[in-house]
Amino acid sequence: MTQPVNFFASYSDEQEQAKRQLVATRATLLDELRASGVTNAELFYEGYDDDGNVEYIALTPAHVSLSEELYDRLQAFGWDFAYSYNPGLEIDCGGNGSLDWDLQTDKIDLNYCVNDEESVREEYRDQ
Repeated sequence: MTQPVNFFASYSDEQEQAKRQLVATRATLLDELRASGVTNAELFYEGYDDDGNVEYIALTPAHVSLSEELYDRLQAFGWDFAYSYNPGLEIDCGGNGSLDWDLQTDKIDLNYCVNDEESVREEYRDQ
């Protein structure tokens, strides 16, 4: 006889693991970005029609340049962080927003807007 699968427990475990990974990635990036001289990173993201990503990253100070690998990891973190607060943001008309990460205090302000007939904006401060 086959063992019953507890899909809820499995999904819950996956979500907890993803949350722990996001925390670990944030800590690693924080150290690497600070070492590169970055004091603030603002990431602009959008998603629609079942696809999405970070479209643009503005660093402070502006003269700092990141390696392609570090830039890509920052971009992936930005999307994962935004998505953790607004899962499914890329579905149908989607949404867009910005993630403003103060690297000196390690505080992130996240702004999100739904793209539909009635625009809805949400803010998550000091995450």
